[in-house]
Amino acid sequence: MGAAVLITGVLVAPTAAQAETGCEWIRTDLPIPAGQSSIGTLAGAGDWLASTTWGQSVVVWHQEVPETVTFPVQRSSVDINRNGVLLSAGEDGRWRGEEKLGELPGRSSTVHSINADGEVVGKSGGALAVWPAGVALPRLLEGTDDGRSWWTEGIDDAGNVVGGVGGDGPQRYYVWNRQGERVELQPLEGHYQVFPSLIRDGRVYGASAVEGDYRGISVEWNLRGEIVRTLPGGAVLAANDAGDEMSRWESGAAVQRADGRVDPLPHDVFPDVLAENGDVFGGLYFAGPVKLRCA
Repeated sequence: MGAAVLITGVLVAPTAAQAETGCEWIRTDLPIPAGQSSIGTLAGAGDWLASTTWGQSVVVWHQEVPETVTFPVQRSSVDINRNGVLLSAGEDGRWRGEEKLGELPGRSSTVHSINADGEVVGKSGGALAVWPAGVALPRLLEGTDDGRSWWTEGIDDAGNVVGGVGGDGPQRYYVWNRQGERVELQPLEGHYQVFPSLIRDGRVYGASAVEGDYRGISVEWNLRGEIVRTLPGGAVLAANDAGDEMSRWESGAAVQRADGRVDPLPHDVFPDVLAENGDVFGGLYFAGPVKLRCA
């Protein structure tokens, strides 16, 4: 077994899986301003992070330095982009930083995520919608204003959106480019359904499954809706520009590095964010957020 490592004052020996990969996780608690709490999942890209909680204030970190952001009324912190623009929603509407997002007449709206340019994806009524950067009113995505209730899995920095809809038969998922053109995500041959989990830099991650299987085989699609590779482990939940991918395996969550090495994550941490340098941010629920660094 590899050497033991000091993690927040506790001596912890690496598991057999960790010893085999040579990864020992150094755990550091993220600081929280006095009088604040940060319980729940984190959003962001590592350099900027936000606690996705409901209340009249939220903790935001820039390069791990915390700041309290206060709202005039209670809001939910939804997402934060790599430029530090916070997406929030509450009784006083939906907000992109200090900009209030508008609604189309007769439609209520929800927001899901924000990309580096400030484009926001969400819903307007039952249809999928994008609020372009600097534009307060949304545009509806082609083919979604059909009386059904659609949902989204996110938007990437190129403005590509992944979303789906239910109905007779399997749920169907599509990817739209910034021009509004869409294609359907295809399953593996002999499979019945797909479950996308993430879109990043034009790469769509998720799973393809036979009927009745809700785990499936982890896959990656291109923007033509074609599967370009299958992956070990479960559907990818986070990825970075270095080619690292975080997913949940049968043995627990792990990060597969670009060179193929698999680094299992500690079982007591719920991972949320995979940073560009390979650090992982997450939390011990009801105990605050932490950073994991592979030494």
